[in-house]
Amino acid sequence: MTGGTADSEPPGGTGGSEPPGGIRASDAERDATVDRLSAATGDGRLTLAEFSQRMDQAATARTRAELDRLVADLPAEAAAAGAGRAPAAPASWHVSPIGGLRVSGPWRMARHEIVVSLVGGAQLDLSQAELAAPEVTLTKVSLVGGVRIGVPTGIRVEVSGFSLVGGTRVERGPEPGPGAPTVHVRAFSLVGGTRIWRSGLDPGERSDRERRPDRWDRRQDRQDRRQDRRQDRWDRRGRRR
Repeated sequence: MTGGTADSEPPGGTGGSEPPGGIRASDAERDATVDRLSAATGDGRLTLAEFSQRMDQAATARTRAELDRLVADLPAEAAAAGAGRAPAAPASWHVSPIGGLRVSGPWRMARHEIVVSLVGGAQLDLSQAELAAPEVTLTKVSLVGGVRIGVPTGIRVEVSGFSLVGGTRVERGPEPGPGAPTVHVRAFSLVGGTRIWRSGLDPGERSDRERRPDRWDRRQDRQDRRQDRRQDRWDRRGRRR
């Protein structure tokens, strides 16, 4: 019979063309994108802050096009790209009688950072850091000196060690997904606590205890400031010699 009606069109488009808003992304595709971002972070292609930002965008992406934009500047197979890398570099050592390690801004964190001192802690801001591997470790050994590390959301932090005087305070954030970059903190001291804070966490997501540091935290903050001033004096003396 001639002159029949045209076939019905699928919802959202014509003749199999892509819907105006793009093809919807699935949960599996979002997870795969986060895996690629994590692998790229372990290869040093993304800073932790960039990973955190893109991970949040991937979690809320509605279409495949949005996910594709997040990995457009990365190798097609970020995980495979790191498979043929050279053997791991040796640990990075920081040894001093007085003074620890203070790092902020753009920098590359080695697979294993080791800080050894009689008096001195470790203060690291990882918001602009690149990781030498998907999992890195900070080992800090001192008689007196704590550890303070700022990390973006989406980064897993695992803390272990021993301190005779000083507690451990980890500011909780959203639980990182499988395969997230991981920072292992191993701190050993007689006096000195460990504090991990989330540099990108909204204040409204913090607990009351995290918004109002307890007396020990305030005391530790004062000690850290005194140690900073002491370290600055030692640095100036060293430059004058």
